[in-house]
Amino acid sequence: MSYVFGIQKPDEIFLSYLMIANQHLNMWGIILCAALWFPCSAQTEPTVPHLTIPNDNPDVTLTKFSYGSCNKQNMNQDHWQVISSNNPQFWLWLGDNIYGDSEDMSILEKKYNLLGNDPGYVGLKKTCPILATWDDHDYGKNDAGNDFVKRKESQQIFLNFFNEREDSPRWKRPGIYTSYYFGKENKRVQLILLDTRYFRTPLKSSPSIPPYRPMGNYKPDSSPSAKMLGKAQWEWLEQELLTPARIRLIATSIQFCAPPNGFEAWMNMPMERQRMINLIKSTKAEGVVFLSGDIHGAEMGIEEPKGGYSLIDFTSSSLNLPLGGAKTRRRIGPAYGGRNFGIVEIDWRPEDPVIRLSIRDLKNKTRLQHQVPLSRLNFSDKNTYLRHNPSSFVGEWQTIFGVLKISNNATKPAKENSTVDYGTWSASCGDRTLNLKLKAGELHGTWQGKNCGGKVRFRLSRDGRFIYGEHSEGDLPLQLDWAGWKTEWEKNFTRDDYQFRKK
Repeated sequence: MSYVFGIQKPDEIFLSYLMIANQHLNMWGIILCAALWFPCSAQTEPTVPHLTIPNDNPDVTLTKFSYGSCNKQNMNQDHWQVISSNNPQFWLWLGDNIYGDSEDMSILEKKYNLLGNDPGYVGLKKTCPILATWDDHDYGKNDAGNDFVKRKESQQIFLNFFNEREDSPRWKRPGIYTSYYFGKENKRVQLILLDTRYFRTPLKSSPSIPPYRPMGNYKPDSSPSAKMLGKAQWEWLEQELLTPARIRLIATSIQFCAPPNGFEAWMNMPMERQRMINLIKSTKAEGVVFLSGDIHGAEMGIEEPKGGYSLIDFTSSSLNLPLGGAKTRRRIGPAYGGRNFGIVEIDWRPEDPVIRLSIRDLKNKTRLQHQVPLSRLNFSDKNTYLRHNPSSFVGEWQTIFGVLKISNNATKPAKENSTVDYGTWSASCGDRTLNLKLKAGELHGTWQGKNCGGKVRFRLSRDGRFIYGEHSEGDLPLQLDWAGWKTEWEKNFTRDDYQFRKK
């Protein structure tokens, strides 16, 4: 490929050894040189350094790149060939790039270099630049934050491994947050890489969150002392969001839109999450899309903040340590639980450019996909309020509990954003029956199954394609998620183990 990014040149030490061997003109010289070079490279540093790019690339129009997370360095690395076959302009690490998990920096460094010398990864390094942020395991300790005692040393190993440019601001400040820019004027793209580890305060543990038990061991911490990014990173981020760009891709190692489920996510610190939303609104930053990893499954989440446009969070995980589709019931669309990587494509050709997000398996087959025109990612009135009427509830919704069928016996059509109930509502989902009533644009009521029942509430996404729901069991409060997507929207997903697809 032609290195249009101004990439740094690879190390030339090995070439020097070959020149020495040539001068001796005998086989023993070549063998000696190989002995000097290869054991050292295998044990100390990668034989092929990472290609790097400047932080600003005005002459590069960004159209396609790949990203992923959660890669165990001593497991199968056959994903690099299929990733390379897509010819991405760069590869983006979203964290857990290795599983270091050690306060011994020599161990951490060896594990990095095991990845760095893998033949498939070497092939990727030769074809495109590699950008990266980290998560907990490559940071050095599971679920760690600012309490990790070796965070300074870990940062140095990270920057050395990824061949960080000498002029990079990452060498000059704590934490590895940074940004990159591509293109000019109306094709200007900003890529923000957050650091959700170096400054994050410890999580709040809880074996259970009454009255329900979560899947993980953490609960939301709304205290003012709970910090995700730290003062300096927040101030830097504000300046970044004030910098002109048409598209802003924010890479965060942990999910931004996921609801509280006991695992690591921005929702563990609700005030910090709201601070991000408020900052996007106060800076009038348009074109924001979040890219995340961490959960060992792939899925999409959407947050629809009051007074702001819908925020998309597209998660790709894991490259070689899959754990199946996550059980996040508030996710938008199905999950894919096999080995996967993500692709971001930007189509600048239409008058209204389109961002296409997809999840691929190791056969390069698209498993999940979503596309959004840029006109949906701004603060115009059409993007910040409901654009549907109550009749949009009617139909089939795919949910984690099966097909949810909602019907209404209204005698006349409902008006847009109407709060008037024009008839009674009913629904079914598997063995569950539901009795519902429209109230303030939402459906409220009860559900009853074979052995249990409780309360339920549904609301629609702004475009009417997704349904958000909460339900309870017995007399307990609404807390369990129940979300879904319109059946006709299934064309955006392909999945071998997807049970709800029509024949």
